[in-house]
Amino acid sequence: MAITRRKLMNLLVASATANILRSADFELVAQPLPHAETIDWPMRAIEDGKHDKTDVPYDGLHPNSLVCDTTLRELPDKSWILFMLAGGEKEPSSENYTGVTRSADRGKTWTPLRQVDVGFPREGRTIAQGPTELMVLGKRCTLYFSTHSSDSWSHDWKSWVMHSNDLCNTWTKPEPLAGRLGDRTFIRNHTVTRDGRILLPFQHYIGPEAEASRDPQDRVLTNPRNGVLISSDGGKTWSEHGNIRLTVDDRYFGWAENNIVELSDNRIAMIIRADKLGGVLYYAESTDGGLTWPEFARKTDIPNPGSKATLYSLGGGAIGLLHNPNPAHRSPLSLWISFDDMKTWPYKRTLVPESSDGAKGRLNYPDGFVSRDRRWLHFAYDDNRHRAVYYGARLPRVGI
Repeated sequence: MAITRRKLMNLLVASATANILRSADFELVAQPLPHAETIDWPMRAIEDGKHDKTDVPYDGLHPNSLVCDTTLRELPDKSWILFMLAGGEKEPSSENYTGVTRSADRGKTWTPLRQVDVGFPREGRTIAQGPTELMVLGKRCTLYFSTHSSDSWSHDWKSWVMHSNDLCNTWTKPEPLAGRLGDRTFIRNHTVTRDGRILLPFQHYIGPEAEASRDPQDRVLTNPRNGVLISSDGGKTWSEHGNIRLTVDDRYFGWAENNIVELSDNRIAMIIRADKLGGVLYYAESTDGGLTWPEFARKTDIPNPGSKATLYSLGGGAIGLLHNPNPAHRSPLSLWISFDDMKTWPYKRTLVPESSDGAKGRLNYPDGFVSRDRRWLHFAYDDNRHRAVYYGARLPRVGI
């Protein structure tokens, strides 16, 4: 049977698309794990813990000991890269910069930390510079970062994006985020939905309603709003969705640090850090794939001391949560897994009981990626703001 040129092109496009999806390890079908309630998850957690691995890519030294906002990603060549906020002794600080270290052997050894040139001088309004998300799609890496001018985010906080096509070695000229998000915004961990759209959560601060007529940089830094940016064309164009609040108090301030995941029926779940609002995570949900969101998030029963938590799709309908399940302190660092779209969390495993500096130390900002075979959750966290730690958590097999 003869094949027309059009049919041949369609077959080639379909094949290429399937290869891209496979190489990115996208989950095309997600269904809750059947009979999950019959599995002895506590025993499974104990067995998984025997396989965990860890290392210290960087331990800061005075006067530049800071480690914060660790972001571990796998690059297109399967090497690893770890971005972090570094420089000085604290954050925010005019001494902060974007640091990076790499591993070519899956976390066994790491290169010395070096400063990333984000295209702005380390002076004036852009003296302080810090990363918030590295998105790796295909062969392209996209870095979202922010700049400010002093020891406070209240001064000249701007947000930017730039791209690399050579494994984060060189970068395009940074561009400001579009519209209102160019001011006082952090971009957080992206997700790619099963229909191929890219969703990027954002946290943005609009200030008190009485100051709405002022320039965004002249308002009091309060009133966080949360939502997502959506792209249906591979990141060429974006639309903004959501304006989620935590409280009616427009003088409220907290670092929202929202995180999202796609549920089994295409709903998008968002968790939000809620400082000083009851010691738990907050939750918002979109029932139409991220297009519309509620005005207010609601409380969950997941303990949280006011710290960043991250969500991961683990395959087979399972969802992982890295967090500090303690309403008062940033330890321990734990992995919880749900098999029913975040209704229950039968798999609960303490990964790091406490900081290497002792019980008063804090375990902060876990962030990473799921391995292609879905047997490992590779992530980094900062141990008490001066030590970048890599952790490889063995994952349970799902769907069996």
